[in-house]
Amino acid sequence: MSEPRRYFHDHDNSGHEYAVPVGMRVEWSAWLDLDEDDEASWDVPDGVIRLDGTFTFTDPRCDA
Repeated sequence: MSEPRRYFHDHDNSGHEYAVPVGMRVEWSAWLDLDEDDEASWDVPDGVIRLDGTFTFTDPRCDA
């Protein structure tokens, strides 16, 4: 059985919360650095989940 995809919890500069795949840290950071008036900042990168409503998960861990 393969390891499930790992995510970390983060937020944007407007306070929206997201589950971001761990392997996308660099892309996520670059997206957060975009100016809010830049059209590229209007859509989150593919694979990122905006947390609206109930968020469910399995196998939670805290990585140091």
